Amino acid sequence: MWSQSLIALAAATFAGETLAASIHRGHEHHHVGKRDMVTQMVTRTAWTTVTVTLGQSVNAAPTAVDNNTKLTKSRSPSSSTAVAAPAEASSAAPSSNTIAHNVNVVDAAASPSATQNSAPAAAPSTTTTVESTEDQSSGHRLQRGLAYNDGKLLQGFLGSGSKATWVYNWGQVDDSGTGLEFVPMLWGVDKGFPQSWDANAQKAIDAGSKAFLSFNEPDLSSQSNMSPQDAAANHIKYMNPWAGKVRISSPSITNSDDPNMGLNWMQKFFDACNGQCKVDFLALHSYGTDGPTVLNHLLDAYSRFKKPVWVTELGFDGDDDKKNQAMEYVLDHLENNSTFSFVERFTYFMVAEGEMLRNSQLTTFAKTFAYGA
Repeated sequence: MWSQSLIALAAATFAGETLAASIHRGHEHHHVGKRDMVTQMVTRTAWTTVTVTLGQSVNAAPTAVDNNTKLTKSRSPSSSTAVAAPAEASSAAPSSNTIAHNVNVVDAAASPSATQNSAPAAAPSTTTTVESTEDQSSGHRLQRGLAYNDGKLLQGFLGSGSKATWVYNWGQVDDSGTGLEFVPMLWGVDKGFPQSWDANAQKAIDAGSKAFLSFNEPDLSSQSNMSPQDAAANHIKYMNPWAGKVRISSPSITNSDDPNMGLNWMQKFFDACNGQCKVDFLALHSYGTDGPTVLNHLLDAYSRFKKPVWVTELGFDGDDDKKNQAMEYVLDHLENNSTFSFVERFTYFMVAEGEMLRNSQLTTFAKTFAYGA
């Protein structure tokens, strides 16, 4: 058991750095600076991203990206065919195991369940009776969040016209100084995190937190590193008690299509839950990707699990200009395409120098994220 001082350390900024490299089409994203580890660890994981072609059967030839979008046509990393743009939705009733309001999925003839491999069966219902707290009345339904380690770096994202509505720091204590809704995370089940969780979780609720985030990338050995079975047992132990008080996420997972990672890991998690885990929404990460690939990944997740989605980490490929094109593309669809009404919140990794900041100034794509349409 940790001493009281070490428990406090678990909720504060960690000095150590974690590097998790994902390889996609020859590019590497360096996942640095999460407050997740006390010791330094390095892991290099090769993965690709699940790609779903919309509006067609599995064997149909993909079509080009919609020419009306801001993103140029993008090629699939696994073939020379172009990735199809998400189709507009028709009106359809949401699945009974999701609490999202006014969720629309694509029509039956072009269901997003068409994946490169047959999709696992949808997980049994595990939602609570908590009503969605997402703002459906505003013109900007999507809630944009700021992922950070250093609260002092957030001010440039909070000027007039900012669309940022919430913050998180992979920890349990709000040190952002922003006054925005703080969403605490139970990062993992070692290093004293569970011992400090109950007290910090209640403080967060008292301060206005409406949702909690479960374990961070348990499908990655350099992060919280749990089997689906262990994650299910610990989710029931530590997250279930807060059901009915806040909305609860699934564990946050990578976008790897390794059989034991990503959405495949998530399916095993829900299987291990056997209907007992309280999960109101999915928490998804996506790195080394372009706009269409991100959107197709979200649709694949929704088609499998029929739950609302939060994108809690995202990292695009390319230079700042290419990232800005991808940001505009993704935001346009998440804000204006009803197919993606199941996506409630979105953050980019992360508010830090070398990521969303250059020489203490917001990058172009960071400005688009915080202030763009």
